Amino acid sequence: MWEKMKKLDKKSLRIRFFVVVIVTLVGFTNHASAETLDSVSHIHHVKVVENKVLVLTHEGLFELVSKNEMKLIGKDKIDVMGFTTLGKTWVASGHPSQGSKMPNPIGLVQSSDGGSNWNAVSLVGEVDFHFLEGAGSDLYGADSQSGNLLHSADSGKTWISLGTNTFTDIAVSPEMSGMAIAIKDSELLLTENAFKSTFKIKSNLKITQIEWRKSGLYALSGSALYKSINFGKSWTKLTSFKGASGILSASDRLMLVTVGADIYTSSNAGKKFKVLS
Repeated sequence: MWEKMKKLDKKSLRIRFFVVVIVTLVGFTNHASAETLDSVSHIHHVKVVENKVLVLTHEGLFELVSKNEMKLIGKDKIDVMGFTTLGKTWVASGHPSQGSKMPNPIGLVQSSDGGSNWNAVSLVGEVDFHFLEGAGSDLYGADSQSGNLLHSADSGKTWISLGTNTFTDIAVSPEMSGMAIAIKDSELLLTENAFKSTFKIKSNLKITQIEWRKSGLYALSGSALYKSINFGKSWTKLTSFKGASGILSASDRLMLVTVGADIYTSSNAGKKFKVLS
């Protein structure tokens, strides 16, 4: 049975993606320099790109290179709110650094050199995506200002609005254009046409985060990581953590899970984890 996305009332117009959890990762201090994990004033998210762990902060985009050491990526300290990758291309959104001549918000920007330089793509001065997810040429973004979920089928050049966002996470198929799975009220909704219509996937798990890689779907539920190879119809538990899981991010080379103040990483698709920070 196909379901349509329902609108929220005006009081609940907000992006409900699981981003705010990351603020529990550090005891924040407002140092002039943000070269360590505990020196930044605010962390928005943690993402995995290939074999790197990236930290999205108010002071710029950083790579976490050791337990409490970070390296600034690029020279422009963009306040990175949303971030994802489309192949080798990095895409981001947020606000310009202090003193920058870039419009606020910056709309969608992209980098083809690993974050050293950023170029405007679209919606400059209009949209502040607090969430970005994509694969291939499909890109989804939740605009913090309007509360709407937007979709682009051409890597962010043009967009259509899907109405008020009601999803807490989206996993985009790495192989099928228009196909994605979203979480709404801990339930999974599958779409084959970029959310023009959706189909509920029955599951006993209350899923909070989901990632889609070529090897399968990966999801967090409670204190455990699960994998599915049949579009979420059945799940196999991979790893249990000592505490409720928070953020899940994955590439084909590295996987990351946060549990309380700890960051765990796995280089074997979630079978075994080690504490990174």
